[in-house]
Amino acid sequence: MKQIAEAPFTGLFLLTVLLVIPLGCLDTIEIDLPQHDQSTRLVIQGVAERSDHAYRFFVEVSKTEKLTDFLKDEREDADIEILYNDQAIISLQNGSDYSIEIDSFHLLYGGSPESSLFNIRVKVGDSTFESISQPIFKVPEGASLKIKYEEREELNDEENVITQPYVKLLVTGPVTNSNNQRVSYRWDVSGVYLFREVIWTLDTSYDPRICYVSDPVSQNQVNIVSSGTVLGDTIRDYEIHETTADHRFATGYYYTVVQKSINEQAANYWKEISNSIDRSGTIYDPPAGIVSTNIRQTAGSTVDLLGFFYTAGVDTIRLLSTRDETGNQPHLCAHKIVSDVCCDCILIRNSTYDKPAYWQ
Repeated sequence: MKQIAEAPFTGLFLLTVLLVIPLGCLDTIEIDLPQHDQSTRLVIQGVAERSDHAYRFFVEVSKTEKLTDFLKDEREDADIEILYNDQAIISLQNGSDYSIEIDSFHLLYGGSPESSLFNIRVKVGDSTFESISQPIFKVPEGASLKIKYEEREELNDEENVITQPYVKLLVTGPVTNSNNQRVSYRWDVSGVYLFREVIWTLDTSYDPRICYVSDPVSQNQVNIVSSGTVLGDTIRDYEIHETTADHRFATGYYYTVVQKSINEQAANYWKEISNSIDRSGTIYDPPAGIVSTNIRQTAGSTVDLLGFFYTAGVDTIRLLSTRDETGNQPHLCAHKIVSDVCCDCILIRNSTYDKPAYWQ
C-alpha cells in the first residue's frame, strides 16, 4: 500500500525534472529570418470602351499599399495619354473618366470605328510605359436574359436544415459579331427594386409612396467567359449572377447588365483576377500567383509593374423580373411593421422617389 501511495508523487517528481533540467541547459539561438518585402509596386489599369453612341476612356495609376500603411489615397502623379492609331490625342487626369460622342471623336481625329486602334502611354517620374494597340470589338447582337428560381437545402447558423430560395440570372447570346469576329465577354450586373410603403393606419386619405432602391452587386464579383471555351457560336443559359430570393423581389426587380465584348487576352486576365478573389481558404485553392500584364516599360529606371489595359465594346441589356418567376416572395412589411422603412421608404439605403427612365 505504501508503494502504491508514493507512485503518483514519484511520477510527478520525474516529470518535473524532465521539464526543468533541459530548459536550464538551452542556449538562445538567433535565426536570421527573411524580412517581408514591403516595397510598393506601380499599378496601371486602363480601358477604352465604345457603346452605341460614345467612347469612354479611363486610366488609373497607383501603388500597392504596404501592410503597415493606413488606408490612404495611393494615386501617383502621372502624365497619361490616349494613343489613337499610334498618335497621342487625349491627356487624361489620373482616375477620371473622359467620354466623347463617337461622331465628334472621328470628326476631330479622323478614321472610323472599324479602323480604330487604341493604346495608352503613361509617364511616372523618368519612367515611361505603354501597352499594345488594340481594336474595339463590336458587341454581337441578340443577347437575352432569363430568370431561374431554385431552392436548396442548407444548414443555418443553428445547424438546422432549411430550404433557401435563390434567384439566378442567365444570359444567352452569340459570340460572333457582325464583323465575323469571335469575342469574349465580361458582364457587370446591378439591379433596382421597387418598394411600396405599407401604412398600418385607418386613414384612407394617405397614399403610400413608392421608392426605387439601387441594389449594387459586390464589386469583387467578376463574370467572364472566354470565347475559346465556348463550343459553337452561342452561349446558352450562362449564369452571371445569383442572389437570395427575398422581399426585394416582392414587387419588381429590374436587372441591368453591362455586357462588354473583349479579346481573349483580356478575358484570361480577368479570369486570373477572379481566381485570386474567389478563394475558399482550403488546400484545394489554386496557388496564388502574380496576375499577367500587357503593359511594358519603354524608358527610364526599371520599375516593378502590375496592371492591364484592354478595350471593350459595350452594350446594356435589361430584364424586369416578375413576382411569379421569383417564388412569390412576400413584402418586407406584409404581416407587421418591422422597421421605420415600412412607413418611410426613403430611409432605405440607396433609395429614391425618382422612377428610372427605363422602368416600364
